[in-house]
Amino acid sequence: MHPIVLTIPLVDLPVYSYGVMLGLGFISSWYLGMYFTNRESLPYKTVMWAYVLVIVFSLLGARIAHIISNNSWDQIKLYGLFHTLFASKCEGLVAYGGYIGGALAAAAFMRLRRLDFWSLADCSTPSLMLGLGMTRLGCFLAGCCHGRVTDLPWGVVFPAGAQATNNPDCIPPGAVPGTVESLPVHPTQLYESAVGFLLLPLAIYLVRHRKFTGQALLIMIPFYAVARFLLEIIRADSDRGTVFEMFSTSQFIGLVLIPVTIGLYIYRMRKAQAPPEPLSAGEVRASLIEQGVIVPKDDESKKAPEAAPGQAKDGSTAKPDSQKGKGKKKGKRKKGKKRK
Repeated sequence: MHPIVLTIPLVDLPVYSYGVMLGLGFISSWYLGMYFTNRESLPYKTVMWAYVLVIVFSLLGARIAHIISNNSWDQIKLYGLFHTLFASKCEGLVAYGGYIGGALAAAAFMRLRRLDFWSLADCSTPSLMLGLGMTRLGCFLAGCCHGRVTDLPWGVVFPAGAQATNNPDCIPPGAVPGTVESLPVHPTQLYESAVGFLLLPLAIYLVRHRKFTGQALLIMIPFYAVARFLLEIIRADSDRGTVFEMFSTSQFIGLVLIPVTIGLYIYRMRKAQAPPEPLSAGEVRASLIEQGVIVPKDDESKKAPEAAPGQAKDGSTAKPDSQKGKGKKKGKRKKGKKRK
């Protein structure tokens, strides 16, 4: 456990390890997502703004979900709405709330831009798994989201003051909460981090071999939901919230998501379009030059960038050369007849 990475001198401002790992997760996931969206020929700047909205609304969704699941509306009255939603420690975030908030923001934005949300969702699926793996490492460093007491050899003992030491079930009997080390507990943060990293290769494979747009995401959701449901059984942190006094909030959300996802999968399997052919590295570079994202080299600036197959350089649909020739010939014939 190492909740604070460093303290900025002069201003005495702590830099929290969870916030650092969350930020690294966003950055690495951003670049991984851009790699796939560029190959999908999605407009670079549109995807960039979509990801900005995803980051903002995923944080808001994660915080709102925490407030709802714990019924902690008194925090808003005590600290104010802004401070409650944007607490500096990045604590009190629910993963499912972040996923749902980010997905809704991206779906709304892509609809406004009249682009396929499901293509963006597929391309972002590996990013979700990478972000999960990195963010849960931040949870471990912060000491939150801990598991139940265990006698397994890899059980982790958290120092006094950690979240686990405030749970009476995770400290020696009779000890004062927060003043002693915890008993060995399951490192559920590392378990879930491993789930993210293990699902990452599968997510990449699905993006590259999908038969219709949306397939990669709709397959990964049940995988994560089942893994998360099982991990919740051995978690012991008390701020997860419960539903019907039977399930944790995340377990209940997972139970709802699985049948919804299966229904969407069947629907899209019948109705959705096939994904476009991925662009080659050269075609991606030409597209980024055309969009003004990167500056061409001297030898590239001398020749016009190649347009994507079936498109003119201005992005409109281009007619094949054979059709262009035919059009011109027909026009000449018509003019000849008029002269006669």
